[in-house]
Amino acid sequence: MATVLGGSAAVLACVLALTSCTSGGSEAKAANPCEIRADAQEGALVRGILSVESFETKVSKSTSELTDKMRFVLRNMKPGKDSAFNAACTYGSTDGQRDARAVFSFGWSPREAVAEPTRPGDSAYDVNGSRATASTTASALLVQCDLPGDLAAESRRVWLSADAYFSFTPSAPAADQAAKDRRATLTYLMTRRVTEALACENKPLAQAPVVQPRP
Repeated sequence: MATVLGGSAAVLACVLALTSCTSGGSEAKAANPCEIRADAQEGALVRGILSVESFETKVSKSTSELTDKMRFVLRNMKPGKDSAFNAACTYGSTDGQRDARAVFSFGWSPREAVAEPTRPGDSAYDVNGSRATASTTASALLVQCDLPGDLAAESRRVWLSADAYFSFTPSAPAADQAAKDRRATLTYLMTRRVTEALACENKPLAQAPVVQPRP
C-alpha cells in the first residue's frame, strides 16, 4: 500500500450514488467496476481532480477478472508483505498539451500496515472507520473485508488495500485541503465497488463516505 498525505479540521460528507453506465444498479453488478455515467457524481470528482471537462475510461479487468485475481493474490500472499496489486481502472484526458490520469489498483496489505502521512502537507483521514491518506498525486485506503468461503480466515488477517495515483503532465495543479478531500472520497467510492464485487460480508463501505481529517 502506498502511504500518502496530512492535516485539516473540516469534515467532508459526501453522499454519492454508485451507478453503472447502463443502469441505476450497483457498479459491483456491472460487467466491469470502472464505468461512470457522465452525469454521476463520481464523474464530477474525476473531472475536478484532473481539471478536465471530460475523460476517457480504460478498463484493465472485468469485475469477474478482478475478483478472481484478488482472491488469487490473497491465497498467495507472503506473511508481512503486500500482495501483488491489480490495476483496475484508469481515467484520463489528453489534449496534446496536457495529460492527466487517475489510476486505481487493489490488493491486500498486512495488518501491521498503517495509512499515515509521510511528508509535510500530506493528509490523513478516518472515513467511516477506515483509514485513508491523500496527497496531490496519490491516495490510499485500508479496509477490513471479511470474505465468505474458504478465504474467510485469511481475509480477516489482512486489509483490503486501495491505491490511487494521479499523474499530470507537464505539472500537477495545486492541491488544497478540499482537493485532497476529494481524492480520499473518490478512492473510498471506487473501493466500495470492489468490496461489493467481492461480497465482503461485513459490508465495510456501505455507508456514504464521511471524510474526516485525522491529526
